[in-house]
Amino acid sequence: MSRATTKINVVAAIFCGIALGLNFVPGTAQADDFGRIVHHIEAGYHVHRSHRFLMGFAGLVIKFWHVGGVKSMKAAIFEDQHLDSNVADTKLNEIVLAAARSGWQPVVRSYSRHTGECAYVYMQSAGKDVKMLVVSIEPDEATVVQLKFNADKLAKFLDDKVGGHHPHAGDLGALSFR
Repeated sequence: MSRATTKINVVAAIFCGIALGLNFVPGTAQADDFGRIVHHIEAGYHVHRSHRFLMGFAGLVIKFWHVGGVKSMKAAIFEDQHLDSNVADTKLNEIVLAAARSGWQPVVRSYSRHTGECAYVYMQSAGKDVKMLVVSIEPDEATVVQLKFNADKLAKFLDDKVGGHHPHAGDLGALSFR
C-alpha cells in the first residue's frame, strides 16, 4: 500500500469516527423543536427512524458545502411503519403548536380526514437566513425536516439551475422564484 493511500484511509477513518460520534452525543436529539417532534413520533407511535445514518451524513455534507444556499438540514424519515391515528395525534398537534411559541410562524397546516394525512410547515427568520420546519404524517410513513437557508442564494440557485435560462427585458420566464 502506498503512503498516499494510507493517509487517505486514516483521514476517512477519522471522518467516519467523528460523524458516528456526533450521532451519539447525549442531549443533542432533544435540544430543539425538531428533536422534540422526532422523539414524540418515536415514543408515541412506537416506531424508529429509517436511514438515520444516511440522513445524518446528508446533514453533515450540507453543513460543509451549502448547496443552493442551504446551510443546515436535519431530517428524520419513518418509512413502512404503522402509524395509528390515536391519542398521539393530539399530542403531536400540541408539540407542533408549541413550536409556534418558540418563534416558528405557521405557513401551512393541513389534515385530511379521508386519508388520515397531516402536514405542518413552519418558518422562522434567523438573521439573513430562514429556517423551515416541515412535518408530514401519513398512515404508513412520516417525515420531519428542518432546513436553514439563505433565501436570496436559494432563489438564485433555483433560477440558474431549474429555470435553465436568463430572462431578458420583457421576458417573464417559464419559472421564477423572486
